[in-house]
Amino acid sequence: MRLDELVSVKTGLVLARKQAKHPSDEIAKYRQLNLKAIDSKGYIDENNLEEFCANERLKAEYLTQPGDVIVRLTTPYTAVLIDEDFAGMVIPSHFVVIRTRGKKILPEYLYWLLNTEKVKASILQNVSSIMIGTVKPSSYAEMEIELLTLDEQRKISELNLLAKKEIHLLDRLIGQKELYYKEAIDKAQKEMRRRKNEDN
Repeated sequence: MRLDELVSVKTGLVLARKQAKHPSDEIAKYRQLNLKAIDSKGYIDENNLEEFCANERLKAEYLTQPGDVIVRLTTPYTAVLIDEDFAGMVIPSHFVVIRTRGKKILPEYLYWLLNTEKVKASILQNVSSIMIGTVKPSSYAEMEIELLTLDEQRKISELNLLAKKEIHLLDRLIGQKELYYKEAIDKAQKEMRRRKNEDN
């Protein structure tokens, strides 16, 4: 079954068309998704989100909604799942937004599926030669998938979301540990220098 029989596939907004050029042109502010904010492990790094000042209120289709699956159109073609915390963000044109239609496929399952090595390998075969490493949204729309039952989708989704949550927490812990030991080493070095200066 083709994916576009189950979902809608659209590119994001060309930002330059709606960006306020001067403060006086500003009508609304939004958080903006960007490539740097998409972690390769499939989650959004809130610290790397940007602010977008628009010259008009943007249509809902260009803003993230809970249940959206957003995929970057450049390598490594990572997909992220939008929840309530990340709703209302501007989706730029270097992403494709995939929204489920009906109840045959779960967004959580689609999120897992699009991040599998098998799907990413098939996407690589459709890379544009004009823009190196870029895939067309139609590559996702025309993708053939084997549709599992909703119960099977739910089981895979639950396991995947649990794994992603744990990995995200571990990544944050690693970051905190790295900072802790860096500061500890810096402090030790300063103390060594201080003692050396006192001895001299």
